[in-house]
Amino acid sequence: MVASVSALTSSAQASSYYEADDYYAEGGLSPSEWQGKGAEALGLSGEVDRESFRDLLDGKIGEQQLGTFREGQVEHRPGWDVTLSAPKSVSFMAEVAGDRRLIEVHGEAVRTAMAHVEKHMAATRVRDGSTVTREATGNLVIASFQHGTSRAQDPQLHTHNVIMNATRAEDGAWRSLEPRALYQLQKQIGAIYRQELALKVRELGYEIEAGKDSLFEIKGVSAEVMAAFSTRSVEIEAALAERGTSRDNASAAEKQMAALDTREAKVATDHASLVADWRETASETGFGAAARLAMIEQAEARAADPAHRAAIEMQSDGVAARAVAHAADKLGERQSVFAAAALHEEAGRIGLGKVGYAQIGEAIEAATKQGELIDRTFQDRRGAEFAGFTTRQNVETEIRMLRIEAEGRGAFAPVASPLAAAKAVASAAANSERTGHSWNADQRAATEQLLTSRNRITALQGYAGTAKTTTVLTTFAREAEAQGLSVVALAPTAAAAMVLGEALGTRADTVARHLLAPERPQPGQPAAWIVDEASLLSARDTARLFDLADKHDARIILVGDVKQLGSVEAGAAFAQLQGAGMETVKLAEIVRQTNDAAKEAVLASIEGDAKKALAVLDRGGGQIVENADRAERFAAIAERYAGLDKQARARTLVIEPSREGRDALTADIRTALTQSGALTGPVVPVESLTNKGLTRAEARDALSYDKGDVVRFTRDYADKGVARGEAYRVENIDPTKSAITLKSEDGREVDWRLRQWGAGHAQAFAPQPMDLKSGDAIRFTRNDREAGRVNGGRGEVIAVDQQARTATIQTQSGKTETLRLDAARDRHIAHAYVDTAFAAQGRTADHVMIHADSKAANLVDQKSFYVGISRARESAMIFTNDRGKLISAISERAGHVQTAIAQAATLTPIADKAAGTGLG
Repeated sequence: MVASVSALTSSAQASSYYEADDYYAEGGLSPSEWQGKGAEALGLSGEVDRESFRDLLDGKIGEQQLGTFREGQVEHRPGWDVTLSAPKSVSFMAEVAGDRRLIEVHGEAVRTAMAHVEKHMAATRVRDGSTVTREATGNLVIASFQHGTSRAQDPQLHTHNVIMNATRAEDGAWRSLEPRALYQLQKQIGAIYRQELALKVRELGYEIEAGKDSLFEIKGVSAEVMAAFSTRSVEIEAALAERGTSRDNASAAEKQMAALDTREAKVATDHASLVADWRETASETGFGAAARLAMIEQAEARAADPAHRAAIEMQSDGVAARAVAHAADKLGERQSVFAAAALHEEAGRIGLGKVGYAQIGEAIEAATKQGELIDRTFQDRRGAEFAGFTTRQNVETEIRMLRIEAEGRGAFAPVASPLAAAKAVASAAANSERTGHSWNADQRAATEQLLTSRNRITALQGYAGTAKTTTVLTTFAREAEAQGLSVVALAPTAAAAMVLGEALGTRADTVARHLLAPERPQPGQPAAWIVDEASLLSARDTARLFDLADKHDARIILVGDVKQLGSVEAGAAFAQLQGAGMETVKLAEIVRQTNDAAKEAVLASIEGDAKKALAVLDRGGGQIVENADRAERFAAIAERYAGLDKQARARTLVIEPSREGRDALTADIRTALTQSGALTGPVVPVESLTNKGLTRAEARDALSYDKGDVVRFTRDYADKGVARGEAYRVENIDPTKSAITLKSEDGREVDWRLRQWGAGHAQAFAPQPMDLKSGDAIRFTRNDREAGRVNGGRGEVIAVDQQARTATIQTQSGKTETLRLDAARDRHIAHAYVDTAFAAQGRTADHVMIHADSKAANLVDQKSFYVGISRARESAMIFTNDRGKLISAISERAGHVQTAIAQAATLTPIADKAAGTGLG
C-alpha cells in the first residue's frame, strides 16, 4: 500500500513502536524529524525526542491537557499514522542497489505531502451552543520516522508520519484534531507524495514508467525483480482471494482487513545480512551487482550533465499551466465547485514526472489571476468547508442559462386562454374520475397554469409519486397538439424518454440526441419540449438546450424534483433556475403509496428526517434489518429475493448505491437463484461491455484507457477508416504521444491520436466478466436504434447455447431475439437484479429492498434515501450496518450540490446580463 492512514490505539504502543528501529542502528532509533507549523509553534525541530513525543501522544501540551475526563480518567486518542511508501523499484534501487540519493528525495517528497495535508486537511471542531462546526487550522504536529524494510523483511522505503491529536485553533488554544479528511483523502495524500517523488527521481538521472493514479516505477527494474521482493503483496492478494475478491475489486475496508490479518510482528534483523540476502535474490533474478552498479552510475552521470537539468526545466516550461488547465476542465465537468486540494492532485497526475508541487501551486495562482479559476469555498457532503475553485467556463455557462430563461419570460402567447384551460382540466379530471383516479387541487392548478403561461421556460416541480405525467403533462400535451404545437418528449436517459413518450403519445428522444439532431417541425409550427427527470440535467446541457430552444423558438417544460438525485456532471440547474425565479408549478400531494405508513415514511425522507422515516417503516411501512457484516447483509437480501416467486420478484426492486456493491450483491442473488432452481442449465461466460463514463477531459487522456477496452465513435472519420458505431479494441497505449492503437472487429488497425481527432466523439467501454444462464434477468446498457434496444431496457434469458455462444432473450415487449455473445454489439448487457440509486430514479415497484451502509459517505445521503424508499408502492426494507449510525449519516449529508454562481446571486434578476454577478 503506497499510502495508509490508521488510528493509534495507545501512547505506550505508539511510542515503543516508532522508537524501535528496523535496521538503522544508531542508538536504536529510527531516523526521525519533527514536521509541521504546530511543531514550530511548540519549538520542536530536528530529531524526535522521547519525552516530547510521549507527552504529545498523551495530549499534554505545556499546562494544557487535551481529551475528555471520565470518572477521574483522561480519555485521549493519541493520533494517526500516515504511512507513505516508495514504489517498489525506488525501494530496490535505494536499499538493495545502494543509491542513497533516493532515500533523501523520498524524505523531501514525504515533507511535501505532509505540508499538503497540513494546509488542506488540518481542522478541529468548535462548539457554539448546540452547533458544532469544522474550523480549518492549517497547523499540525508531526513526528516522522523513516524505515527501510517491510514486516516481511522485503526492501520497503517508507515513512511513518505520526500526526498528533492536537492543533492550534484561531483563538490560540490547542484542541483535538478532526480527522475525517485524513481518511477520506487518503488516496490524495499518496498521490501528492508520488508526484513529487517522480520528478525528483527523474532529476537524479533515472527514467520512469508512469501508470494510473500517479503510480510509477523506475525504468530498468524488471517486473521479475520487483515480484521477488513483494512478499506482503502476495500475502494480501491471497487473503483477498480467500474472501472471494481481489486487489482490483476489493473495497478499501476489505484491503485493510486483509493487510491486518496477514501482518506479522516486526522483528529486529541484522542489516548487513539482510542486504546480502537481498542482493543474492536480485542476482538470481538476473540483476547482478554489475548491472545494479552500472544503472546507478548511468543515472549519476546523467544527473551531473547540465544538459539533463536544462532538458527537465525546458520540458516543465508550460507543463504546469497546461496540467492545471486540463485538471480544472476535468474536475469542472463533474463539479461546479471543486476543492483546491483536488485540483492540485489532478494537475500533478497529469504532469507526473515533469512538474513539482511548487510549480503546480504557482500555475494555480497564475490561472486565478487570469480569471480562468475563481476562488470559491468548497463544501463536502457533510457541509464542511475547504478552499476551492470554480472555472470561468462554468460561470459563463450558468449565466447564459439563467439569462435565456429570464429573457423568455412573457415572450410567448399562452397555449390556451384561462377559460379554455379550465375546460380542458375539467374534462381530463372527469375522464380520470371514471377510471377511479381523482385529480387533486394541485394537479388542477398546475395544469391550468402551464396552459396559460406566457413564458418560454416553465417548470413542474413534483415529489416522487405525485402523478405528474398521467395528469398534468398528458393534458398539457393533448391541448398543445390541438393548438398546432409539435410536442416532443425528452429525458436524460432513453428509458425515461421512452416512458414519457408512450404516456404522452408523442415522439421521444434523449436530451443528448435532441441536442445533436432536434426534430424540425413544419415551417412556422410552434414547438413544446417536455423534459422529464430535469434534476438529472447538468448546467451545460440545460444551457445548450435553452440555446437550441431560443434558435427554434420552442417553449420548454422542465419536469422533476429538486429533492431527488442530481446530475453526475456539474451544476444543479433545475434547483438553480427555481431559485432564480423561473415560473414553477408544484405538486406536493403524493398518490403513489398504497400503504399509509410507507407514504408517511416518504414524506419524512423529504423533510430529511431519517429517524422518523425508519420509525414509520417499523410501524408497517417496511422493515429495518441490522447487521454489522456486509457479506451477511448481502446474503440476507439474496435469500429474501430468491425466496420470492417469479411474479413477486418482478414487483420487487433491489437498490445498492455503489457499482462495486451492485456487482457483489448480484453475484449473491444469482447464487441463491441457482440454488432455488430459478436459474437453470449450462453457463455461458461473456465479457460484457460497461461504459467507463469518461468526462470530455478524461477522453483526451491516454491513461484513461486500458488494453482490451472497446471504443465506439459517434461520427465517421472516413480518412482514418473509422465508421460511426463500429467497435474498436484498444491494443496498445502510448501515453507520451497520446496515441492508441485500435483494432476493428475485422482486424483493421487504426492509429488514434487523441490530441488530433476523435476524442470528443468517442465512448469507451471496459470488458467485465459475467455469466448467463437460462432464467437470468438482463438489461441493455447502450442505445442501439437499429436493433431496437434502449439503454435500461430489460429482458429474460430463455435459452443459452454454449457451443454457438449465443443467448436467446425475451424483451419486456414480448419480442424474442438472439444475442451473439462474442460480437461487441451484443455485449452491451448486464444482469438486472440490482439497481444503483441513480438507475432506480424514475422506476416504481410494489416492494423495495435497499442496502444502506452508513459508511458510504459519497453515496448514502438524504437524496438517495428519499429516492430509494419513494420507489415503493407498498413497502420498503432497509438493510444497514447500524440503524443509529445510518440516521446520523443521512441527517448530516443533505446531498447539497453547489453551483458556479453563488446561490444568493441566483435570487436576483438576471436580465441585466451582468457577467460578474455572484462571483466570490
